[in-house]
Amino acid sequence: MRLVLVAATAALVLCLPAVAAGPDLGKLVVRASDVPKGFVVVPDETGPRSNEQEWRDEPDARRVLQRAQRLTGYEARFERGADDITSRVDLFRSTAGPRIVLDYFDLEMRKSGIRGLGRSRLAIGDEGWLFGDREGRYLTIVVWREGRVFSGVASGGVGRTRTLALARLQQRRIAAAFG
Repeated sequence: MRLVLVAATAALVLCLPAVAAGPDLGKLVVRASDVPKGFVVVPDETGPRSNEQEWRDEPDARRVLQRAQRLTGYEARFERGADDITSRVDLFRSTAGPRIVLDYFDLEMRKSGIRGLGRSRLAIGDEGWLFGDREGRYLTIVVWREGRVFSGVASGGVGRTRTLALARLQQRRIAAAFG
């Protein structure tokens, strides 16, 4: 009996990180079947995103992501000629993490100096922002937080309406996965 208890405890300890991480994040992002006709997956820019990859690709964000206690993430990228769509989900240890990253992203976007970039609050998840040009023709970025998740959908050349629809679809998946 004691051997069974020890084995069960060891199995629980070994499996705990996977259980804490939650569902398969790749199922939460925008999929190829969701994007407009003609878009194709960019394989080199689609897949799980470890902390090590994030720190290498975004060294300025390293301290923020460490402070926010990021666990893991997933990104999907699609292209059609010069048009693109990027979808992203990041999972954190607690609900404080996505709030830290959303505030950081908002600050970086306001400092970016992108001409004609508008910014407005958006009713999505627990808190969200919409960034983009006035008509949403050239650039639309939707970022939000939901519980322990930071999420975003960005597009170039797709339009604000379509990008918002993709973001809301992704949010429904996140809400269903995390209850």
